[in-house]
This record gives sequence, C-alpha cells and structure tokens, in this order.
Amino acid sequence: MNNSMAENKAGATGGVAFGRYELLRRLGAGGMAEIFLARPLEPARRGERYALKRLLPELANLPDFKELFEREMRLASRLRHPNLLSVHDCGVVDGRYFIVSEYVEGLDCWKVSRRLARTGSVLPLSSIVQIVGGTLSGLEYVHSLRDPAGRPLGVVHRDVSPSNILISLAGEVKVADFGIALVPNEDLENARRKRLRGKIRFLSTEQLAGRKLDARTDLFAVGVLMAEMILGRSPFHGQTDLAVLLNIRDVRLNLSEDFERNVPEELRQTLLRALARDPHDRHPDAASMRGEILMFARHAGLALDPSGLAAEVRRLLQPGDVGDDDAYRSTLTPEENAPVAPRDPLDEYLKATPVEPTADYIVRGTDGREHGPIPYARLVEGVATGEFTSLDMVSTNGSSFLPLTAVPGIRQHLPLLEQTTTGVIIPAMPDRKGRFETDTVAGVFIGLAAQRETGLLVADLNAIRKEVYFVEGNPLYVSSNIKAEQLGRFLLARGVITEMEFDMALAVLPRYQGNIGDALIALEVIDPVTLFEHITEHIRHRLLDVFTWRRGAWWFYRGVTCERDFMLLPAAADLIHEGIAHSIPDAELEDWWQAMAAVDLVPVPKPAPPRKWWTLDDRDLAVLATVDKGMSGAEALERVARAMPDVPRVALLRTFHFCLTAELLHPAFG
Repeated sequence: MNNSMAENKAGATGGVAFGRYELLRRLGAGGMAEIFLARPLEPARRGERYALKRLLPELANLPDFKELFEREMRLASRLRHPNLLSVHDCGVVDGRYFIVSEYVEGLDCWKVSRRLARTGSVLPLSSIVQIVGGTLSGLEYVHSLRDPAGRPLGVVHRDVSPSNILISLAGEVKVADFGIALVPNEDLENARRKRLRGKIRFLSTEQLAGRKLDARTDLFAVGVLMAEMILGRSPFHGQTDLAVLLNIRDVRLNLSEDFERNVPEELRQTLLRALARDPHDRHPDAASMRGEILMFARHAGLALDPSGLAAEVRRLLQPGDVGDDDAYRSTLTPEENAPVAPRDPLDEYLKATPVEPTADYIVRGTDGREHGPIPYARLVEGVATGEFTSLDMVSTNGSSFLPLTAVPGIRQHLPLLEQTTTGVIIPAMPDRKGRFETDTVAGVFIGLAAQRETGLLVADLNAIRKEVYFVEGNPLYVSSNIKAEQLGRFLLARGVITEMEFDMALAVLPRYQGNIGDALIALEVIDPVTLFEHITEHIRHRLLDVFTWRRGAWWFYRGVTCERDFMLLPAAADLIHEGIAHSIPDAELEDWWQAMAAVDLVPVPKPAPPRKWWTLDDRDLAVLATVDKGMSGAEALERVARAMPDVPRVALLRTFHFCLTAELLHPAFG
C-alpha cells in the first residue's frame, strides 16, 4: 500500500491521522521503530484497535533500515500462528514504513518482570512454564518456515527478549517483532547494534563470537528469559556492559544460593541445557525444549490454565496499560532496560561543563626527577608504556607523594612483574628461559601448548616487553608496553573512533577507573558488542605480533595466573596456526623454500601436540598425505600442486611452512 495522506490531527478524538489510521497513543519505542495504539479512520471500523509499528523518522531515509523494515513486512505477513502476533496491514505513508498488527490488551514480559521486581516477587512456576512454552511454540513455527520450493528459510528471530513477549488479559502468549530476523547484510547488522541498548544480556555466545546463527540462538535467549523469570534478575551479572558480555561469552551464571533448593531438578536441567555455551549442547530445536518443559509440568502436577496467567497479568495492570487513554510515562515499554553502565552521551558532554574537576599528577622517579603536572590519561599511558613504574611516587593536586599504585585504576595498567602491591607471587627465577634466535616464538608457544602449561611468558626485545598469559597451554591474554598497541590507539588507527572521541574518552577516564572501553561506551561512541569484538581482535593482534619477532629473550614463570577480566577463549591450535602464518611475509617464502626444496621431508612419528590437536584444512591434509613416506621438498610441492591446481603457489608454500614449523613434518638433513 502506498498512501500520500499527510499526518494530521484527526479532529475531536484528539488522535493523529496517519494514512488510513488514527494514532490514539504511543505504546512504546524500540531501536528501529515506535509503536502506537491505532484504529481505522473508516467510520464503520472505529471500534477496532491495532498496534501500528512505524519506522523512526531518523531512519526513514536510510536505505538499509528501509530494506530491513521491508523484510520484516514480508516475513510478518506470512506468519499465522496463535503464539505469534498477527499482521493485518503494512505499507508506506509519506516515506514512513509501517506495519499494522493485532493489539494485545495486556502486558509484555518486561513490564511484568519490572513490576514483580519492585516487590521482590516472581511469577508462579505454572505461569513461567506457560510463557516459555508459548514462546517456544511460536518460535517452532517460525524456525520451520519454508519457501515455495519446500526449502527451509532458516529464519532466526535474533531478538527474543521480554519486551517482545506479550501476554494478553486472557492469558495468551504472543511473540512479536521480527525486525532483525534474516538481517540482510553486515553493514546493516553493525548499524543495528548501535541501537541494541540494554538487550545485550539476551545475546547468545555465538552472536558474540560472530559465528553463523541458527534456531539454537533463539533457544539461548529463551533460556535467559526463563532464568530471569525464575530468579527475578538476570543470570548474567556485571558492573559494566563489557562485564556482562564476558559473562555471557563464558556462560558464567549468577545463580542464587537457593537455586538448587527452590528450582526442581528437572527444570534446572532444561534451563542449564538451554544456556549451554556450545549450541550443539543445547536442545536441537524449539519443539524439543518445549517438550521437556511440558513434561516437567506434568510430572510436577502444574495446572497450565490460561486463566491463572491472566489473573497474574490483571493483578499487575496499572492505569494506562490498556485502553485509549494516554498512558503514564511509567507504563510505556522503553527500548529495553537501562544499560548497565552510566551514560555520558557525547553531544551532551560537549555542551556540559566537565563531568568532574580535572586532577593533575606529578610523578617522581627513583632518581628524584619529577614529571608533570600531567592529566590522568597521560599518567595511564606512561604506566602502560613503561615510562613510569611501580617504584615511582605520585602527587595528586599538590598532595603528599604516595606510591604510584595508590592511584585508582592504575595498577591494572602495570606489567605483572611490576605489580609489587598485588597478591600475585612471581617466582624469583623463571622455570624456563631462552632466546628467540634459537627457539623461535612458534616453537616456544607450541612447547607450552603441548605441555599444557599455565603461567606467564615474558618476551623482551630492546626494551619492548610483552607478557603472555597461558592457561593449560592456551595463550589467553597479552600486555604490551608499545604505545600504538594500547586499546585507544588501536581503535583510532583502525578508524573505529575519531581523535575527538578519543580525547573525550581520555577526559573522563578517572570516572571509569582508567578503562577506556567503559568510557567509550558511556559516551555512546561505540556500542558494547562492537567494542567487545574489537577488544578481542586487539588482544589477538598483540599476540600475533609476537610471532613476527626473530630476536629477543624470553622467560616462563610457571603457575602465575592472569587477573585481567577480558581474556580470549581457549583456542591455542587456531591462534598458533595463524601466528605461524604471521611469522614469515610472502616476500620471504621463496627464499625460505630454496633451502627446503632439495631436502628430504619426512613425517614426525609422534608430534607434540599430535596432528588431531590442530585444525587442519584441505591443503594441510594434502601435504601431510603426500609426504607420508618421505620425499624431497621439490617433489612433494610438485605432487601437491598437480593435485590442487587452483591453489596459488604462495598458499602451498605457506602450507609447507606451517607443517614444518608445527613439527608435523621434519627435514631430514644429512
């Protein structure tokens, strides 16, 4: 439908005309659209009520968001299920896309949970089972959608959250808002993330990892929803947005002490299975999870009567929740719960006076020389790059000199070997040491991985220092005193933030304990999920850079643990594989190969780690199969090239380089 009727007052009713509808009052707002209670302008249909979802005006002219809304319109028009919000109309009015769906008189789960939390209470288990069961029933239908040829569409809702689960006054459960199902492209997904706000706690582990999504992503979100209703709070606790995301990635559940006592074991097992980190460990589909929950209800003797859920909803109603009258502000469903961390929007920051008085610091070195006065951001940078150490003293705004580590937020930026005031014990002598001229970085990493070592690897090259923390052979974190490798500089160099945004974040660093990531989120310069991904890449970048070192000394201290909050997930095989690729540029491969071509290559009988530890691709397997009984490098390359004619020579040389560096093959000199 295309309608050019302008939006205007609809006369005595006090509503606003929009196309063929009258907007009676605003019901809520989301990241893409606002929702109104509406009725048709046609006199014979004035008694009908609908929910009209309209694309936000600032997005109406953006092609990507228009495309996203059009996709939602097409998808929503196909949905016919009692647990899904039914769509009655859609179209465009003066460039504003809209969808008209049934109006559910009642509450969404966000309002239900919010109001229960104020009294410290939760819904009865029977009501929770009905809500979760209805949600899963609707998702089962959506996940099973097929195209006209019978092929699965692979629809994933991707936004299962309390504000999208509606409960009617009759106890019906409806899943709403398919605005981000089948997101069409990466750029649009990135733009959408900036509007996520408080919904981050419903993201799945694979969403944070950037992996391919399927129906089990929605099941994870349903698990979070169920846990919130049972516990009365989120199962993923964190003082900041990044802390919440880390807890989700690692599935660190914040369960109450009486969780096992108050929640029946059968339901606990279903919940924990839904919240499994690996999608393969979850229920295979919505029908399976729903079946488990309904079986629990039968075993527990729960009465799944819609009237009971309806009674709970009616008990929680407030004036303005239903009907045509303007709602109180507190009854509107916002974009979602307020974000975890405090916000200092950049535009408001620029208008306002400084958030807090600026402190000046004077640093006194062990030689008595003083540096300053300098701002907090300069102090942090000096500590991170090794210019200032834990032995230095500092004065704040002319006060007495105290140890540098007494300044809030500073200790975390010190290299571990200098954190003299922490409880971490560093052995006086390293357990192992050597030089990269003989051991190679890859060789050291492979050795630590093979022996499943936990501890601290210190790498030093001409005053450049990196500290790599291993847990059971997996490199999980690295600190660096290279200025360009500090997070803010890293984001700046990649165009993620601007100089002005960087400066603003530095200015408010004291408020966020020296954490520039939290400062950037607070200023709304970057959304938490995107920053989470960049921090992960930032740590990987620091680690992979070590593999390019050809010189330098190294020491390994066994048993030293890392106290950083943000660490990589264990993936030593993939990271070392990538590190080996970084260890030699393309321009040097031919020279390296000249020394190998005439040498006989033989397989290593019992490599450590073994072959199965590595993630080997087709090229790796082809090289290993070819050299199964030994032959010259030149002959092996020729055979593999004939078998894989489409693979460039440089790629094959890299494969041989990996197999030799990983000690899966061995040169038989002499």
